[in-house]
Amino acid sequence: MERAAAMTDMYDQALLGILQHVGNVQEFLNILFGFLYRKTDFYRLLLQPGDRLGFPPGVAKSMTVRAFKNFEDLARHDDERRQHEFEEKLKKREEEEAAAAVAERMKVPVVAEEVEISSAVEKNSASGDGKVAEAPESTAVPEGAEAEAASTAATPSVAACPVDAQPTEPPK
Repeated sequence: MERAAAMTDMYDQALLGILQHVGNVQEFLNILFGFLYRKTDFYRLLLQPGDRLGFPPGVAKSMTVRAFKNFEDLARHDDERRQHEFEEKLKKREEEEAAAAVAERMKVPVVAEEVEISSAVEKNSASGDGKVAEAPESTAVPEGAEAEAASTAATPSVAACPVDAQPTEPPK
């Protein structure tokens, strides 16, 4: 088997060299059939029972057509295989694109970090001095809302500024 492959490679190199030299397939075929005409009995007909060279009428043409059809069938199978592979790749790409589109539609943003912000204020009534003390309250804030929450926490609310901030004098 290896020997046949090595011989095929050797023939391929020789024939490719001829094809490259002549430049087109039509000239190459003319050279090939010219060789068969000049150097072999391919075109000789066996007309007499005692003839030793040549072929019976129609046999050389039949051999040529049979070889042509053999490789034509191989080429057709190669084309069908390539077409099938192309269609499979196209189908796979379409499925991947459809899956990506579904994933994009179903994409939910993921919370990267939770931040606690204290924003409630209560009046310290136990001491009776009217001072304001902050009481912590836990609030979860999704990512992206941190800047908004920070600006809101920095702005004092109405509850943080009591109206009675100044002590009043008792009536006389």
